[in-house]
This record gives sequence, C-alpha cells and structure tokens, in this order.
Amino acid sequence: MNIMKVGIITILRVNNYGAELQAFALQRKLEILGFESEIINYLYYKNWRYQDTPESKPFVPMSTSKKVKYFLMYRIANFFLDEVLSIFYKPLSNRLNRFENFHKVNTKLSKEFKSFRKLYAEKHPYNAFIVGSDQVWNPSASASIEPFFLTFAPADSKKIAFASSFGVSEIEDFLAPKYKSLLNNIQYIGVREAQGVDLIKKITGRDVNKVLDPTFLLNKQEWNNFMVAYPKFSSSDYIVIYQLSESPAIIALAHHIAAVKNIPIYRICKRAINVEENPGIINILDAGPSEFLWLIKNASYVITNSFHGTAFSINLNTPFYTVLSKKKKNNSRLESVLSLFGLSNQLLYDNMEMTSVDVNRPIDFDSVNTKMEVERSASLNFLTNVLNK
Repeated sequence: MNIMKVGIITILRVNNYGAELQAFALQRKLEILGFESEIINYLYYKNWRYQDTPESKPFVPMSTSKKVKYFLMYRIANFFLDEVLSIFYKPLSNRLNRFENFHKVNTKLSKEFKSFRKLYAEKHPYNAFIVGSDQVWNPSASASIEPFFLTFAPADSKKIAFASSFGVSEIEDFLAPKYKSLLNNIQYIGVREAQGVDLIKKITGRDVNKVLDPTFLLNKQEWNNFMVAYPKFSSSDYIVIYQLSESPAIIALAHHIAAVKNIPIYRICKRAINVEENPGIINILDAGPSEFLWLIKNASYVITNSFHGTAFSINLNTPFYTVLSKKKKNNSRLESVLSLFGLSNQLLYDNMEMTSVDVNRPIDFDSVNTKMEVERSASLNFLTNVLNK
C-alpha cells in the first residue's frame, strides 16, 4: 500500500513562536495520522536570505519609500541581527540557535527554496499539497503570496487549505477577482476564523469549513514531549506576559495579580533586542519554541494579546487573560476562539480598570477540554477525509 506524501507550505523560520509551532504541529499530526509529510522549506520574505525576483512582487504595489523600508528592514537589518550582532550578544545568539534547533530536531523539512522562482521550477514529490495556518493570505504582505494558493503544485495534485487566515476582515474590490481565481485553485478549504468563511463565500460563492488552528491538533500530553525547561529558572509560581504589541493594560493587570498572589512577573519577549522595559518585570529574551511551551505550561497565569499566547494557554490549561485594544480592527480571531471554548470571561479590553479583575475566579478547564475534543475531532475528520478522498 502506497503511503500518501503530503507537502505543507506555511510561514516559518521567522523568529516567531506561533509561526514555528503551528507549522510544526500540522506536520507532526499528519505523521501521527499515518501520512508521510514534510514542510516545503520556502523562505518567507522576512527572512534576510529570501531572494526577491520579479515574480515575487506583492499583491498591493509598494511606494518607493515602502520599498526602501522593506529592503532596510528585511535584507539589511535582519542580516545584521542574525549574522553580526548575534556574535556579540549572547541572548540573541541563544534565541536564534534555539529556534533553528527546534526544527532541526523536531520538524521534517524539504530542501530550502530561497525564491519564488526556485519554488516554481521544482518538481515536487507529493501526492497532496496543503497550505497551512497563519496569515498566509494577508494582502498586505510585502511579497507575493501566490505560492500560498498552491499554484506551484501540479494541476492533477490534491490541493488543500487547512486553517489558513486572511488576517483582515475585507478584501479590496480591485483584488477580489485575483483572490477568486486563486482560491478556486484549491479543491478543499478549511479556514481558521468565521471571518474567513464569510470572506470566501463573498468572493467565490463557496461554502467552506472552519477548523482549529493546527496547534490545537496536538493535545497537552503530546505537547509535553516537545517542552524544554527554561535554564536556571527557579520560580515555581509566576506570571508570564506574552505580548505582540505594547499594552499598559497588560502591565497593569500583571502588577495587580502579582500584588494579590505575591508572585513574580516574567515577560517572554518577541525579540531579543529593543524590548520594552518595565519596573518589576523580568524580561526573557532568549527562549526558543520549546522553552516558550514550558513557560506557558508551568505559569500560574498568562497575560497576552497574542492569538497563539491565548491558544496555548487554552490547550495547556493554564489560567490566563487575553487583553485586547478597542482600537484594533483584527480582534475577531481572538474573540472567536474564546467564544468557541466558552472562555469569553477571560477576555478583557484595555479601557477596563484592571485592579477590579477577580483573579481568584477559576476556569472550568474540564468543560473547555470537552469542547476542545469535539472541535479537534471535527478538524481532524476534515483533514483525513479530504486526504483520503
């Protein structure tokens, strides 16, 4: 019996905890399900080694100033950080090594493709192709996102989207025909947010499935196998902050909980340099994906404005609060996942008085886990059914 070979394309190797872990989770779960799978190692444009070609122009044309900023940020600054500053700054070196080693040890990757042109020139050895999770269809990307609609895959191959996200609530009218054509290249579509279901219906007229983020496909026992204790970490009770954007409300809530519980505050930083500094908060600069998992799992509380900070708190059954800004327009994905698991009470907005939050109110994780198993089964059924058709 021939085993189906599956190639996954998604965003990874961008020094981001959520991106690396969602990519790994889908590849690992497919292996557990009995499929031969690997991630197509296509560099994302934010990686300094990505090679821009005429074919990789973004969907939305960039002004001259944006092109200059793009080059300076992703080609010059990222090269300097990875190849120069990391030699002299140990936290950055540790962080980069831990990210890279996570995939070397745990993830099956194809050979590397540094450009759009090289990806499309390759004869890929897969029966089925999956475009995975994260904001792979975000029109504001600074390079072409066409590969994430699987147009490089042979015409007769099976093409699937699993938990793919637009990252926006609307697609501008001038892009709608392009999106319609590209989406219709994919036979089976499961998206991560209800908003994505609505967008595809509006653009193509198709009814598609809503599925869980790939990180939920592995349960907390399975994730335990990929955790590594953060070195020299002595706190048994602690608060973890994981924030993707600055939020005085998150800081205020952390200090409120710390005062009530008499425990320290740590922050898992999204980068190793140019980080926010706050009195009474200890920054963790050099955690890799495995240490990130361990820190979330063992925290007394997690406070976050990140989708994956929220998702892992839910999945690992760690008490948490998600704090959002009323000014942001992309809150729906977090509001949606919290509602799905009956956890809307854990959602706070930055215009609230944080000292009034009852930090002793427990979360009924038994109920959460029951709902999670139902949703996980439905998502896995979608995945296995379309692969086995």
